[in-house]
Amino acid sequence: MKAFTIVDLNTGTLRPADLPAPPAPGKNQVRLELIGTSINPIDPLVAKGYGAPLLNTKRQVPLIPGRDAVARVADVGKGVTDLRPGQRVLVAASPRTGGTYAAVFNLPRKCVAPIDDSLSDATAAGLGYAGLTALQSLAAAGLSADNARGKQLCINGASGGVGSIALVLARRWGAQITAVASERNQDWVRRLGADQTVDYRDPAAMAAIDADIILNFAAPGDNHRQNPLLDLLRRRDTPGRAYVNTTNPVLSLATEKGVVRGLATSGGIYLKKRLAAHRAGIRYRWVLFQENAEQLAYLARVFADPDTPTIVSGNQPLDALPEAFNNPTGPPSPGKGVFMVDAR
Repeated sequence: MKAFTIVDLNTGTLRPADLPAPPAPGKNQVRLELIGTSINPIDPLVAKGYGAPLLNTKRQVPLIPGRDAVARVADVGKGVTDLRPGQRVLVAASPRTGGTYAAVFNLPRKCVAPIDDSLSDATAAGLGYAGLTALQSLAAAGLSADNARGKQLCINGASGGVGSIALVLARRWGAQITAVASERNQDWVRRLGADQTVDYRDPAAMAAIDADIILNFAAPGDNHRQNPLLDLLRRRDTPGRAYVNTTNPVLSLATEKGVVRGLATSGGIYLKKRLAAHRAGIRYRWVLFQENAEQLAYLARVFADPDTPTIVSGNQPLDALPEAFNNPTGPPSPGKGVFMVDAR
């Protein structure tokens, strides 16, 4: 079976490999045949051991990365009664599971949702993992389709995969959106529905952002120590303020200090930040990805709508995956780039 694997966690280099096919699916598992997949920013990091004390405790190799995919059901294990062979599914696997960079792979039933013909293969290939992260971040901020209309929302890192999907969802729900992105990606976020755009390199524009809810999807860093967007919320005196961060230090501290000390340290940081925000009247949350088949099905319905703008910025053959994976510092593209078994 064709796959792409990591055999050296020091280099994290992705290489093609020929591996035995996985065994028959176990209880509550689904056997899947790959149609297309994509790269999430966490994938090259995990390939180099990032978060290994939590995500790859035995540091097993070869490691087959991959968080999301569009695939076809090949077989189902005992306990799976609502899927059938030949059915297309949207896939989102946690960093603990992974494995979508293979021709055939098994995943828990909760990692997949059936999709109909109205959702394209290309969109589905890049939607799962980033889409769930976006949806769960909006929920952590207290936003839903029922209450978002008219809310003032700022999305930092709005042109990335998670940010793009969150922007599309929030726009669909009727929120007023300020999108923070680089100058080169301003047109991209406007096309997705941003009401205002801000270049993150412009301090004055950043300080003038008018929003009560902030979703931070920017690249990881030391933002648990200083965060101007959170400070912006502190200066406001409006109800319903919320700050949600996906770039928290949980995995980095677990990598640096080990599981126990890393979780204790990050937990202390979180509690301190959350308590301080609560005292200022701000809802403060960190978001860690969770597998959720029902939310996957919701994403599939939204992005099957022909009026929903595409979040796919590039479509390449699957064989191009290693080159893109091994060069994560290359020119950043907005949205999601996908890699298809039968690229057209």
